[in-house]
Amino acid sequence: MTDLKSLYDEHKHLPEEAQKQAGKPATGSMGEEHETFLKTVLNLLKSKSIEPSDPKTFLNRAVYDKLPQAEKDAIDLSLINLADILRHVVEFRLSSDTPDSSPQLQTMIEQLWQTKSRIEEKAGDVFKF
Repeated sequence: MTDLKSLYDEHKHLPEEAQKQAGKPATGSMGEEHETFLKTVLNLLKSKSIEPSDPKTFLNRAVYDKLPQAEKDAIDLSLINLADILRHVVEFRLSSDTPDSSPQLQTMIEQLWQTKSRIEEKAGDVFKF
């Protein structure tokens, strides 16, 4: 296994411009499902239907209010993590320093999607997105 020192030694002559480029996200296409999901989330944000600073706005109240208290408590605990992931996705997408479509963004969307899906497996369609 390569250690950090040997990696440094191998790349110590990398030009400064190449070093700057190494940390930037790559441009690349995302799957249609990811694009559609992201558009849904961005439309909800634009219409102020959801607010990352207020995770309770993510909830589909018609479903959430009918759940047993134990399930509501579990969902409430996960809302902070969901909001944090959502905030990262939105900041990445809206930043002028990052591409609108990239493998890194797709990975973040996938994390948001999987977190949401795990909750909804038990609770039903409890989120607006």
